[in-house]
Amino acid sequence: MLAILIGLFAATCWSAHDLFARKFAAAIGSYRMAMATMLVGALLLSGFVLWSGSILTASNATLRLLLILGVIYGIAVSSLFKAFSYAPVSIVGPFTAGYPALIVLWGLYTGLAPSLAQYGAVGLILAGAVVVGQTGPDDGGLRSVAKGKILPMIAFCVLAVGCFAAAVVLGQTISTQLGELETTSLSRLPAALFLVPFAFTERPEVHKIGKAAWGGIAIMASLDVAAVAAINYMGRLPGKEFGAMGISAYGAISVLFAMLFLKEKVTTWQWLGIAMIVCGVAVLGAPS
Repeated sequence: MLAILIGLFAATCWSAHDLFARKFAAAIGSYRMAMATMLVGALLLSGFVLWSGSILTASNATLRLLLILGVIYGIAVSSLFKAFSYAPVSIVGPFTAGYPALIVLWGLYTGLAPSLAQYGAVGLILAGAVVVGQTGPDDGGLRSVAKGKILPMIAFCVLAVGCFAAAVVLGQTISTQLGELETTSLSRLPAALFLVPFAFTERPEVHKIGKAAWGGIAIMASLDVAAVAAINYMGRLPGKEFGAMGISAYGAISVLFAMLFLKEKVTTWQWLGIAMIVCGVAVLGAPS
């Protein structure tokens, strides 16, 4: 049950994070915003990392994994931001909310043995995410994406999904050796470095990042760090793969937040999809 609650906490953090991503991504540049978010996230935990001293005792193998994790997470976040520069939260959120299913598949490969009810719950969550993403209002959904931008948006969503799933599995593995906060902070430095050439070659609408945008980036970095640290901690818990399915509620929460704060419309079918996700998460979180 605790793993599911942690997944829901991370989903809520990332849903709030995406409101700022949608607001600023197109104007200041997806890669610039991703790079800045990674740097601020690393700075937020730098004091703790220096105090703990864990990095001084880390093995070369762990440091190499951190480097790989950083690059993967940098690709995931920048791809997500790029998708937000093309489409609203109510589209990108549900499109990218299914990546925890890949984590469950990895769990099956490494020995996870779900019950029939758990299989059904995973299917219900994924079906709910599809319903939320595909049943937007007549003047919303994919119809709101500019002509010629749908395929790039889908491509960046797919890239984000694969990289987020890999980052969760790898981050949880490293955290057992290095610690959750250390892994969260230190992986952001290679992520930011990886994004440097992309950030300085893109041509955003606004060349100077203003105070409002920096404020949004600081909030995004805080939410992202909280979510990732929680997910890394989840790696120590039983049922961590199913706990990750709690993250799939991210798509539904994103739609709700978009409705409340960005005034995006939510249809009856989308409410049904949200209910399906809630039911699936409840089944996975129920005592076995």
